[in-house]
Amino acid sequence: MPELEPKKSPLGDRNSVLKLVKRWKDFMLSEDTQIRFDKNVDPTKRDMQIRFKETYLEIDNDFMKEMGINVTLHKRMTVHGFIPFVVAFHKDDTEIMSELTGFMDGMASDKITGGFAPEVSVISMETKADIDISELTVDKSKPLIVLSSSISCPLLKVCMFSGALSHLLKKYKSKAEFLLVYTSEAHPSDGWKLGHKFSCLKQHQNVDDRIKAARLMIDQDAKHFKCLTSDPFNTEKVRVVLDNMNNTFTSSFCSGPIRAFALEDGQLVWMGPNIVHLMSNPQDLMTDKIEAWLRGRFDEEDN
Repeated sequence: MPELEPKKSPLGDRNSVLKLVKRWKDFMLSEDTQIRFDKNVDPTKRDMQIRFKETYLEIDNDFMKEMGINVTLHKRMTVHGFIPFVVAFHKDDTEIMSELTGFMDGMASDKITGGFAPEVSVISMETKADIDISELTVDKSKPLIVLSSSISCPLLKVCMFSGALSHLLKKYKSKAEFLLVYTSEAHPSDGWKLGHKFSCLKQHQNVDDRIKAARLMIDQDAKHFKCLTSDPFNTEKVRVVLDNMNNTFTSSFCSGPIRAFALEDGQLVWMGPNIVHLMSNPQDLMTDKIEAWLRGRFDEEDN
């Protein structure tokens, strides 16, 4: 039988696609794009993820129109409109894919499975000492809910500033313990920026930078909800610890740029959606996913 001809990219030949990707990066990082995110996306509103997705796709759509790309193709896309389309046809092209470094976090984060939780340590904000993740369940009869992200991730910021994380803590702190692992910045000001409301910090160069970023998040929370703490053993609040500078937690748990987990008896008993799946239903925050699991865990009926 004759070999099937490989599908041709509707974006053009390989060199044309490389130029498109570079132009797309400039378009996304432009001041006009930053202003659009600032104007349209408010992390204090529960519908932020919906507005974020709408704004993102509008910007992608404008780029594709400007480049003369058939917009009907864009309607099949969901979250990161332009990127997956490039990846679908050029994932084996190292030069093209290297241009997308930093723009693809979380797009293939389902490699982890249930069973024994990865044995990793995190860093205490207060002492800079390593702490095994297994040691952070104070009451062994309770599940440990672990949320992993950074303040420059819009999907974490809405959980915090809409009050959703505070509500979750108040409702379930008698039944579960909560931990937030602060990771590398999802959208640093010196990387993939998403407006000035989110991209206000540079990427961390050392542990002290990461501590300062996590401290800023705790200080911002203290003005409104007071649900975060740097004390790794204060189970009355959501305890904030750090991923190390090798990002071991993020890689071990496939958690970038935001994800949630439940650990019990050393087992990974639940794993929340990655960012692509989460944004497929942007009306649900990550805290909603956590609460749904907790309701099932404790056999509660929906209110």
